[in-house]
Amino acid sequence: MSAIAAAASRRSLKEFESVIEQYTEQLQEDVLIKHHLGILSEQLLESNLIRIIEPYSCVEISHVAALIEMPQPVVEKKLSQMILDGKFQGILDQGKGQLIVYEEGEKDAVVEKGLQVISNMDNVVSSLFDRSRALRTMMV
Repeated sequence: MSAIAAAASRRSLKEFESVIEQYTEQLQEDVLIKHHLGILSEQLLESNLIRIIEPYSCVEISHVAALIEMPQPVVEKKLSQMILDGKFQGILDQGKGQLIVYEEGEKDAVVEKGLQVISNMDNVVSSLFDRSRALRTMMV
């Protein structure tokens, strides 16, 4: 476990995988440990991918796969999952084999205020509806 902790603290995916390979029997027997190691592996992969793509606005997926030393389909699948999960903003151009990264935009204050107004209006309409229902029951 100390070897896994050391690999995780260094954010070294290769070292992490080699430790799991070395101690497969001990680590894979326990279902709970196996589950948490899978989560840790995914987190390490995500952090390494983010660190690699951070300086780029457009980068070839094959270059990212070579840098992280993993098969291109695995890297492509993980990048698409990270985009869908909102880990970063971008698109995968599979025709060109590129990842296009967008800058993190600031939240639009007008949109936030608009959503707040709509929520408040919903509360007001619901309250008026409840009051009218109460008045109807009193009249009948």
